[in-house]
Amino acid sequence: MNINENKMENQVYIQAKNITKEFPGTVALKDVDFDVRLGEVHAIVGENGAGKSTLMKILAGALKPTQGEIFVAGEKTEMNAPADARNLKITMICQELTNLPKLSVAENIFVGRLPTKTVFNFVDFKKLHQDTKEIFRESDIDIPIEKRLSSLTVAEKQFVEIIKSITIDDAKIVIMDEPTSSLSKDETEKLFNIIKSLKEKNIGIIYISHRIDEILEIADRVSILRDGLKIETLTKGKIEQKTIISLMLGHDIVKSDKEMIERNEVVFEVRNLNIKNRVQDFSMSLYKGEILGIAGLMGSGKDELVKSLFGLWPTDSKKILYMGEEIKLTNPRKGLKYKITYMPEERKTQSIFASLSVQKNISAIWLFDESKGFIVNGKNEDKLCKDYMDQLSIKAASGAQTIFNLSGGNQQKTVLARILAVSPRVIILNDPTRGIDVGSKEEIYTIIRKLAKEGASIILVSSELDELCYLSHRVMVLSRGQIYGEFTDEEVTMDNVLPCAVRGK
Repeated sequence: MNINENKMENQVYIQAKNITKEFPGTVALKDVDFDVRLGEVHAIVGENGAGKSTLMKILAGALKPTQGEIFVAGEKTEMNAPADARNLKITMICQELTNLPKLSVAENIFVGRLPTKTVFNFVDFKKLHQDTKEIFRESDIDIPIEKRLSSLTVAEKQFVEIIKSITIDDAKIVIMDEPTSSLSKDETEKLFNIIKSLKEKNIGIIYISHRIDEILEIADRVSILRDGLKIETLTKGKIEQKTIISLMLGHDIVKSDKEMIERNEVVFEVRNLNIKNRVQDFSMSLYKGEILGIAGLMGSGKDELVKSLFGLWPTDSKKILYMGEEIKLTNPRKGLKYKITYMPEERKTQSIFASLSVQKNISAIWLFDESKGFIVNGKNEDKLCKDYMDQLSIKAASGAQTIFNLSGGNQQKTVLARILAVSPRVIILNDPTRGIDVGSKEEIYTIIRKLAKEGASIILVSSELDELCYLSHRVMVLSRGQIYGEFTDEEVTMDNVLPCAVRGK
């Protein structure tokens, strides 16, 4: 047994005892015990709303428990703010990115601790860039450090957030809340290598993820939460996918088989689409009732591609045909005119209106056609909301509830309801299950398949290749902005798509 294993077994760094957290009208956590040892990965799983993020915010000093005690390095402590946790060498990588978009990558990494020159205390940019390049080199991350953060993809921003957090103040515990939600399989492997190096340095990792395969690969222990209670903690050797899902949901999941389609009617065509330094000469046809998956690693151009199809990203050239006729898609409003809709990958910042009700979030696009001037038919809006809440099983107290207070899965289903309310013919989904639990994923998968069966044509981008293969009738693999491979029907398997995506990098 090596030194790290001894430390991992013997040294508990942070321990939470009998943690209860109450919010008005709900109990988020009840009598939860949890601890993390140095040099281990302790994963936490549970459905959206199970209490995972609440517990992590308590351990990171962002929330105070209603009841319970926290011990750090054996001593009872109180954390009244995130600064208290950082002083105790506990840092958290949030699922919702907190980086600064107008600063460079290097400035984001070292924000609050920029190296300075002795004269006039100016920022030493030479050292800043050298230090950042060294960190990225050690972590096998290839992101231009001088670029402004706002110009990066979500996956690239995620890596910046990860690197920033693990380099702060010699952390002893790093909390990772859905760190791979925007990462491909290849990018996830890079993160796992970083985690392994942290373990070798005797740093403890609290790892939250809805991706069970990741848990199986890296976790030393797994704690399962359900409805604010800790159900069980599994140790290595007893961590199995079926067991985790059963404990999470209280039941097993039955997956349905994918139905093949007949390609008789082309609904949407793209010809010779070019985006400077991003996508070169992309062409494709989308058929009625087809789910077309777009696969690719970070930097492949897939995100810019699908945004350009909805008028959200400028192109150098493109020809779009809808039902055989050429159309101009220069902005989202024109896309909606042709019943083309888009779901962004960033739920919190790009999809939901956080301060508005569930009803207003569902009716947001529908109102363009239904409102007469400034007048809205309230009865029709009420009915629309109720119908979609019922159809998509959106769990909320009522349509009047603020969407921000819903779980991630229910927020995502609300955004889907907004899209469905305008009876779309073409639906572009960019990571539609990012950051939601396995139960909510299956519900959304069912909705997507039902839409396709009813005749909608769907373009699907996902950072999870197994999700693409599970749902898609056809998959196009993008690499360096070009089509690197294409698989249809029975060819759409992980054994075909994954090697193609990795070779294409």
